[in-house]
Amino acid sequence: MAKGIKDKVVILGMGCSKFGERWDKEADNLMVEAYTEAIADAGIDTKQIDAAWLATAIEEQHVGKSATPLAVALRLPFIPVTRVENYCASGTEAFRGAVYAVASGAADIALALGVEKLKDTGYGGLPQRGRGRLNDMVNPNASAPGSFAQLAAAYRAKHKVDAKDLKRRHGAHLGQEPRQRRHATPRRTCATRSPSTPCSTRRRWPSRWASTTAAA
Repeated sequence: MAKGIKDKVVILGMGCSKFGERWDKEADNLMVEAYTEAIADAGIDTKQIDAAWLATAIEEQHVGKSATPLAVALRLPFIPVTRVENYCASGTEAFRGAVYAVASGAADIALALGVEKLKDTGYGGLPQRGRGRLNDMVNPNASAPGSFAQLAAAYRAKHKVDAKDLKRRHGAHLGQEPRQRRHATPRRTCATRSPSTPCSTRRRWPSRWASTTAAA
């Protein structure tokens, strides 16, 4: 019978790169930035890490296949590295892998890192690579903002919420995010363009660039 992993794992440290359109940085720069903050927060050295997981969804745009870019960028020792992908939940998959490695006793300290840098393509919007034939048939030209916008539109219709009120609530939430380059206020959010109504440009976090790291 499954007993879970309660009280078997602790998060030693966390790190995150600055969010924004950082044209002057590569994906490996963002990884190093987040990793440096994480190990400083954890108070550990690289040589103490037993295994690492890299999460990235649309790797064709930046780091490429496998978890080798993680090992190279962070100068990891000779440890197992694994790349995982599950769309917007990719970071959670990496974190789960690292946590289970520690919980099982396979590792004393494990690293989970996620990174995306999607706009170095020469055209606007999110990239549409890495799609399969079934995806093209049932969900053509879909994007994360477009999919989430459908949920928001359904919520508005069901609960009779005005579009401006919905945007205003998003603005209040975003104003609490310290990693945002510009402080987001309800008024500023309501004034932003809506590429996927009612989602504003300030809610399109998949098109921004960032890396997040956790050491368990």
